[in-house]
Amino acid sequence: MPLTPQRAINTARRAKVISFFQQKGGAGKSTDAVNVAAVMGENNPPPTPDAPCPVVAAGIDLQGSLEKWARKVPEDRLPFDYVVTHGKLGELTKLAEDPDVLRIIVDTPGFADIDPDAEIDAIDPLGNGPAAEAMREVLELTDLALVPIVPVETLTHDPAEYTIERLLRPRGIPFRVVINNWDSGTDRTKADLREMQEWCTKRGYQYMSQPIRRYKLHAQAPERGMTVIQYPESGTALRAREDFYKLALGVEGLI
Repeated sequence: MPLTPQRAINTARRAKVISFFQQKGGAGKSTDAVNVAAVMGENNPPPTPDAPCPVVAAGIDLQGSLEKWARKVPEDRLPFDYVVTHGKLGELTKLAEDPDVLRIIVDTPGFADIDPDAEIDAIDPLGNGPAAEAMREVLELTDLALVPIVPVETLTHDPAEYTIERLLRPRGIPFRVVINNWDSGTDRTKADLREMQEWCTKRGYQYMSQPIRRYKLHAQAPERGMTVIQYPESGTALRAREDFYKLALGVEGLI
């Protein structure tokens, strides 16, 4: 697909914007965004102790979920900077133009401000509220969209398809599905994983090769003030970290 004028501008920026989108809450956007930012921040430290971190995690939701998590992590252990816009426009655009910033990882709300009167084939189904305007700004800036979807949990499937078909594809935004919260302990034959992969393939959705497995550590991390890179040393923690290191490496290969 030819680049739109905005897409051409995006390719000229130094900062790359990776955004997590999913209309359905509870699919794991915040967990994925924080931990991808942590791995990228660890791999891209500031050039000097006084320099700003080149990796920034950004949250646009009014509730500030990302901020609540990041504030619990001791400052000297947080490998990225973060900003929460609370829906205020312009802040992400300025951040994307900052020459010191290399990567911006955006956590979006678990809902979109959808116009209930929008036609089914409308190019832009978003409404006119502050959440919709904030989403439009993120969509314009995004270089790669990641859409988490959970095997077996079918309530995440239709919203993921809506997100892709109504928000991403019409704008020509490159995207990948992230198979998230896969319960590898109960799905030992990988039947559920293969079914989810087939669901994506049938619709022409490319997916990240590394699924994120379900671990209690991920659910406990926000309250404990940890990101994946601070998980305790154990076999389980090693596997949990491995998923996000591979996901972050795959993302870097796409941008």
